[in-house]
Amino acid sequence: MTYLLPRRTCLMLATLSLAVASPSATMAADADQPVALSRGSFLGVQQAVETAVKNHPMLMEGQANLKASEARTEQARSLYYPQVYANANTVAGAGVSNPRFLVGGGLLRENQTTFTGGVIANQRLYDFGYTSNLVESNKLAERAQGQDVNARRALVLLYVQRAYLNSLKRHRLVQIAEETVRERGIIAGQIETLYRQQLKSKLDFDLARVELVNAQSLLVRSRNDLRASFADLNRTMGIAGADDYVLEDISVAVRPQKTLETLINESLSHPEVKRAKEQTASADARLTATKRQYLPTFSAIASGGTFDPFDPRQNQQTGGWWMAGAMVSMPLFTGFLIENQVVEANANRQAASAATSNIEQALTQQVTNAYLDTLTFAQQITLAEEQVKTAQEALQLAKQRYKLGLGTVVEVTQSEVALTAAQTRLADTQYDYKIAEVTLAYTSQGDDTGRILLMSRASTASRLPDTAGQTEGPPVAAY
Repeated sequence: MTYLLPRRTCLMLATLSLAVASPSATMAADADQPVALSRGSFLGVQQAVETAVKNHPMLMEGQANLKASEARTEQARSLYYPQVYANANTVAGAGVSNPRFLVGGGLLRENQTTFTGGVIANQRLYDFGYTSNLVESNKLAERAQGQDVNARRALVLLYVQRAYLNSLKRHRLVQIAEETVRERGIIAGQIETLYRQQLKSKLDFDLARVELVNAQSLLVRSRNDLRASFADLNRTMGIAGADDYVLEDISVAVRPQKTLETLINESLSHPEVKRAKEQTASADARLTATKRQYLPTFSAIASGGTFDPFDPRQNQQTGGWWMAGAMVSMPLFTGFLIENQVVEANANRQAASAATSNIEQALTQQVTNAYLDTLTFAQQITLAEEQVKTAQEALQLAKQRYKLGLGTVVEVTQSEVALTAAQTRLADTQYDYKIAEVTLAYTSQGDDTGRILLMSRASTASRLPDTAGQTEGPPVAAY
């Protein structure tokens, strides 16, 4: 017996089903939407790295290539299994279907129309290592693709940390420019007051205004450079984000490095080197598999099906049938196909081996350059700190001399310009050192770059109780 629900009950059930389905649909829609960070939100180093790992197209491409490589390995492994096909054909005239479901002709055969259908299975029994070497080559290529994913990840982490440090540097330059505008505005206001009281000349007032305008121009450019650095940071994270973030305060303290020889030895385990070595091994296995094509291949074949002529007057046996047999095939002449395949495989192996040597040499060069950069910037930081201290003392002295009437406004403005240049040089050097440090970690460690090398000032203070002798960096980045 069939029962019909009332109309109100049907409406209630439909409403409940929509209410239950809506959260899952909303979650699926949210998962498909690209990640976007709001303007003025906090963005830490770890968050930036995790965002890049999830969204950067370079990593997505690497993962897709890895899946394709895994599929190619399974394709090669398919030669270990039987190849089973279903077939059906019909023949009219003097033709006939053989047990392999191929149509052949017959001269002394009576014209007729027949139907043949069934299944054929072909199993490779032995091929002198062709299949095993082919599978091994694809497995090694798959492992090489896995190392390529690791190399891409390390490169993305390098890009993110470089862009993050560059944004911090641009923010520090904005702070310096803002402080310069404030200082020169105060001086310009003081000189303007003295000028109106006829205690200073118009020349002093004009020079102070010129330097104030120069500082304002520098501030405008610094702020635009900061927004551009945020765009670069968004690009390295693989998202369409805002042009304004609150960044984590990163310690710019100079840290001791390992010896150059140790760093070069560590670079030999870089994912790029591992990938190249796996590709060389894969090319070597493929060369071996290609040479095995000269040898025979032993196979077993079996088929079965049904046979039925359309003409009932034909006195022929109909119904099911089966066949089993063995086959040996060996190439005698292929138009130099195998010979040229061997030449190609050998050339690919030589190219892979040369690429491995090239990558090792390039990493050695990059490690050496990054190591020397860290030494250079570390020494320049000390000199820049002394220069800032000297410029600050010179500015204070110039202000006092001008206040006492012993100096000119030119001395004050020149001292301000010198201080701004020294502070800018110090900020550039500090963050260039951190960028060189991150680059050195990438070139020497590669996949270990994921252990975030950039430490916040708070975490550094908790790990290093005594930091009196370390270089101080800019204050917390707040926009």
